[in-house]
Amino acid sequence: MNPDPEDRVVIKAGVTAQHLVNFKPTIDNDNYQFEKIDMHRRKIETLHVTIKECVDASDFDLYDNAIVDIKPLDGMLNLVRLDLGNNRIKSFNVFTGEDSFPNLKWLNIANNKPTELPSIKLPKLEYLDVSNNKIEKVNDGWQGHANLRIIKAVDNKFKSLAVFKICPKLEELYVAQNAFTSLSGWESLPALKRLHCRRNKIEKVDEELPPLDSLEYLNLR
Repeated sequence: MNPDPEDRVVIKAGVTAQHLVNFKPTIDNDNYQFEKIDMHRRKIETLHVTIKECVDASDFDLYDNAIVDIKPLDGMLNLVRLDLGNNRIKSFNVFTGEDSFPNLKWLNIANNKPTELPSIKLPKLEYLDVSNNKIEKVNDGWQGHANLRIIKAVDNKFKSLAVFKICPKLEELYVAQNAFTSLSGWESLPALKRLHCRRNKIEKVDEELPPLDSLEYLNLR
C-alpha cells in the first residue's frame, strides 16, 4: 500500500516500486508495464539511485516535495514527462547534457531555487515551465531550442524577450510579472501565436516592431 500523503517517504531499495501506477500495454502490445511513478507531496528530501529500479517509467511526478539534488535522475532515458515543480532544486545542469533524457517532452521546474536558466538540451522537449523562480540570468550556453512549443516563465526577472531567442517552433510564451521594458527581442520566434506580457514594466511602444505574422493573441494588461 502507498503511505499516507502526510508521511515522509525516504527513497531506498524497494520503495519506488510501491508508487508505480497506470498499468498499460507497451507500445508494441507485447507486454504490460507501469507507466508512471507518482510520488508527489510525499515530503521527499533526497533522491537516491534506487529510483532507477523503475527506469522503464515514462512519467515521473515529484511535485511539491523538498528535493534539492536531482542528479540521481540522470539515466532515466525513457522519461517523457517529468514534474519537479515546487521543490528546493538549485541546479538543473542534469538537463544540459547532449544525451540526457532523449525522450523528454514535458518538464515542469517551476517554484524552485535556481540562479539561472540553464542551457537545456533535451532534443524532444515541447513544454517547459520555469515560472516563479525569480530567474534573471540566462546561461551563456543557451542557444535556443529547436522543438519547444510552449514556455511558461511567469514571475521571474527577465528583462528582454531576447532571452528566449532561436526557438523556431515556439507557439506560446507566458512571461507575465517579469521586468521587460520593451517588446523588442521576438525576431527569432517566427511561429509565436500567443504572447502574455502582462504586469511588466513596458510604459510605451515607440519603436517599429518587427513583423510577427503568426501572432494571434497579445496580452499587455
